[in-house]
Amino acid sequence: HEVKSQSFQLGISLQFVFEQLEDVYKETAGKAEWRLDEWGPVTKSGYLVKVRNCGIQLDDPIGAWNALPICDYPKDPNFHQVAGVLAYGPWALGKHMCCPRDGQPDCSIVDALQAQSKSAKATWFLSWVWGYKFSTVYKALARWWERHRIVSGAGLEDGIYMWWCVFVNNQFRMLEAGQVEEPDDLFDVFGQQLQGIGKMLMCLDKMRGGQYTTRIWCIFEVFVACQRSIPTTVILPELEVGAIASLEELTHECRVDAEQAKASVQADADAIKDHIKQKHQSFEYVNRTVEHALWCEVIEFLESSKKGGAGRPSQLGPGSTSTGPPTSGPAESTMSESMATDMAAEHGKCN
Repeated sequence: HEVKSQSFQLGISLQFVFEQLEDVYKETAGKAEWRLDEWGPVTKSGYLVKVRNCGIQLDDPIGAWNALPICDYPKDPNFHQVAGVLAYGPWALGKHMCCPRDGQPDCSIVDALQAQSKSAKATWFLSWVWGYKFSTVYKALARWWERHRIVSGAGLEDGIYMWWCVFVNNQFRMLEAGQVEEPDDLFDVFGQQLQGIGKMLMCLDKMRGGQYTTRIWCIFEVFVACQRSIPTTVILPELEVGAIASLEELTHECRVDAEQAKASVQADADAIKDHIKQKHQSFEYVNRTVEHALWCEVIEFLESSKKGGAGRPSQLGPGSTSTGPPTSGPAESTMSESMATDMAAEHGKCN
C-alpha cells in the first residue's frame, strides 16, 4: 500500500519537460506508424482507444485502422497523440516495466522515469485539458516559471515536479485496457494528491473561447481546490492584449456550466456529475464557486502581467532549436485597476 501511495504522489520533472520531453516525443513518434482519420494523425493504439471511448461500433477496428491513409507524426501534437506513443502502446516509456501499483508489466511515465531522477514527489498540481497542443502547455508553464523562479529564487535543478495526470496515471490500464475505476476511488486519489501538494496551476489555453471551462474535470478540480482552500494560479501561453476589456467580457469568458461540460471519457463525466448532484443537489453552487475563482485568478494574472511580472510569451515549443524556458521581458495588459476594483465590489473580495 505504501509503495502504491508513493507512486501516485510522483510528478514529472519540469526540467525534463523543458529540456527533453519534445525530443523524446519526436524520437518515439518517429518509430510509430501514423494514419490519418477524422481526429487527425493517430497511432493504432490511440485509434483503438478513441474508437472505444467515443462508443463507435466497428465490426473490424484493426481493418478500419489499416484502411486509413498513412501520414507523418504531428509536429505539435495534442496530448491524446502524445499519450498514444509515450504513455501506452508498444513504444511507451513504461512498456514492459513493472508497475509498483499492481505488480503487473507496463507502468506510468513517472514510474518509468523515477530511477533517472526525472520524476519525484510532486510539488505542484496541474489542471489542464487533454486536447491542448504540446506547445500550448509548454509555453504556459514556461511563462509561469519565469515569474515563479524570480519570486521564489528557485532553480529547475532544485526540483519542480508536476502532478500531471497524463504522466502520473497508468494509461496502459486506464486508456489502453479501458479499466474503469470506481468513482469514489478516483475522487479519493485525486483529492488526496491535490490536498497533499497544496497548490494548483490552472492552465488556460486562451482568454476568449477557451476549452478550460467546458471540461468537467477542470471544473471539478477548481471546485475541490476552492472547497479545501488550496491556492490556485492561472497560467496562459500568451498574454492576449485586449482579450478582456470589460466586466461583461470577463463574466462571459469565466462562465461555467458543469451540467453541460464534457470529458474525454463519458464515464468520467457521468461520475463527476452524479457526485456533484449527490453532494450539492444541483450544479449552481459548483458553477458559482468556480466562476468566482476564475474571475479572481484571471484578474490577478492580468494585473501581474500589466506590471511586467509574467514575462513575454514563449517563443519556444515544437520546432524550436533552443532548450529551456524563455527569458522574461515586459508585458502589456488592458486590465484596468478600476475594472479589478469594480469586480471585487460586485462579487466580493477574491482573497
